[in-house]
Amino acid sequence: MWLSRLIVTAGLLLLSACSGFEIKSLGQALYEQDAVIEVLETGGRTGQLYSRQLRSRLQHDNASATHSVSTKLDGSSSSTLSVRGSASDLKKKTMTASIVLVDLATGEVVLSDSLSANATLGTVSAQFAQTRSDRHADERLAMLLADRVAARLHLFFSQTSS
Repeated sequence: MWLSRLIVTAGLLLLSACSGFEIKSLGQALYEQDAVIEVLETGGRTGQLYSRQLRSRLQHDNASATHSVSTKLDGSSSSTLSVRGSASDLKKKTMTASIVLVDLATGEVVLSDSLSANATLGTVSAQFAQTRSDRHADERLAMLLADRVAARLHLFFSQTSS
């Protein structure tokens, strides 16, 4: 009985100690560093998904942009493993995002970087399934790259402000 009260009391103390902890969005954190980033649209279906995901990570309401980021997405794929006696293979897809961050006040390029992500996917003999699997891998990679680019931009502004 006394042990359960001790555990409950310790839990309440731990919860009350964390009450000052505030979780901010990435866009809010950048805004506090006087950086609001405008995401320029990237073409194609994967580009749309990428741009939307990146915008959702970097958005801050009612603020005018101080920087703009443009991205070029490149994808490639290669077969990595074939299983003998089976109609299935594994395919490796790689997508690379080349980003350019421009300071809108000066027009100067302040960051030029390239990030990549890989996905392994299984292929089957059905053409429709292969096409759908490739498209799904491209969509997953685009969204993963958007998250990585957002983290890279946050790292850039964290390093320049300190």
